[in-house]
Amino acid sequence: MENEKNISGISENLSESIKEESLANDKKEVKFLSHKKIAISVSECEELEQLGFSDHHLKDISIEIARYLMVNGATMLYGGDMRNGGYTEIFRDLSHQYRHLGDKEFRFINYFPFPNSKAITMDVKADFMSKQVYPEIINIPSHLGKIDSEKKYEPFKDVQDRFIFSECFTDMRTKMAQNSDMRIVLGGKQKNFLGYYPGIVEEAYQTLKANKPIYLIGGFGGAAKSIIKIIQGDIPAQMTNDFQFDTDFLKEFKSYVSGKSTIKLDYEYLEGFFKTNTVEAISRQNGLSVEENLILFESTNIHEIVFLIMKGLKNISNDR
Repeated sequence: MENEKNISGISENLSESIKEESLANDKKEVKFLSHKKIAISVSECEELEQLGFSDHHLKDISIEIARYLMVNGATMLYGGDMRNGGYTEIFRDLSHQYRHLGDKEFRFINYFPFPNSKAITMDVKADFMSKQVYPEIINIPSHLGKIDSEKKYEPFKDVQDRFIFSECFTDMRTKMAQNSDMRIVLGGKQKNFLGYYPGIVEEAYQTLKANKPIYLIGGFGGAAKSIIKIIQGDIPAQMTNDFQFDTDFLKEFKSYVSGKSTIKLDYEYLEGFFKTNTVEAISRQNGLSVEENLILFESTNIHEIVFLIMKGLKNISNDR
């Protein structure tokens, strides 16, 4: 597309240095991310077009990040559904493409909570595993009791149905945060989502709560940018109770879940939580300096973003 922004304009020398190091690692079988599980939080967001981007840009940067992670031996974790052209499909195909001869490790683990798990038939599971992808099925949380898995749920119309969905998604995100070593966050819708909070917001919350390193990429807007704004002392409108509970149904849902969930459904609480995670605190965890994290907060340049993430991961690897 002729008028689309160029998001890969960093110097060729820097680009080549990243490629040469990763390819050299691949040839020598020196994989500094071996046995590391890296969660990635990415989804489309409403403001991409306003920023001069499209969903293709978000997919391009996600593919490039995933490629470098896999080449360097990491296993990626993602929570997504089976929609055509979605990130689950993209990461599955990358795992198949970048698998190594004789390598029995799964390079991609996709978490499927209820009801997304209903799509994982034996044939689908076999196809995933043939591509060195593991479909991690998350059982319905036991505290929900026996629920009808065949029922047609309407989480945008029924508060009880939405509660069941939200509990299942929170359980998945908690488990993923516990099972991962660090997380990369970019994009993310902030309205018309399923769950207690926007998925990427809740995944970042669970990761920081678990005291794991996090890399926040804000140049493509969305929930990732809103988290960054809070960390930097701002209060984006999208992360307020007034913005999120703007219909009678959503107000009813907020009231319904009060006391029923371990998640506190209150954006003022969430704002306070993210404010305690300063840039300095994030830097101490993710192997980047404060200045480098500030660049990551704003950059839209593929090579610069990948370079910084890989640098941070390398520094963490060297320190441990």
